[in-house]
Amino acid sequence: MGIITGIDLVKIKEFERNLKLGKDGFKKRVFTYSEIKQNPRTESLAGIFAAKEATIKAIDKKVDWKKIEVKKKTSGKPTIESSLFINLASWDISISHNGNYVTAIFTAITND
Repeated sequence: MGIITGIDLVKIKEFERNLKLGKDGFKKRVFTYSEIKQNPRTESLAGIFAAKEATIKAIDKKVDWKKIEVKKKTSGKPTIESSLFINLASWDISISHNGNYVTAIFTAITND
């Protein structure tokens, strides 16, 4: 067993500029339909982006962004689902917003 961790920090204004430049192509490439529908605010999408980026860093694989989906529990805490997690015993994600920034951290225990 081992522990893997990934972290990401996003400047919201820069993310917003990238959304506008990429138009719908960026959104459709990175986010699932339900992520966009449930999180229309730029700040929320930036948090999801940070969560996915932190996850990709932790699992150390180049993957399709849509293979990782961020959802909310009824409590509002984010959770993350992916078919890529077959070698993970357990995992958790945390997203935090503060002013102009959003950060996310992904931590998992591997089966290896």
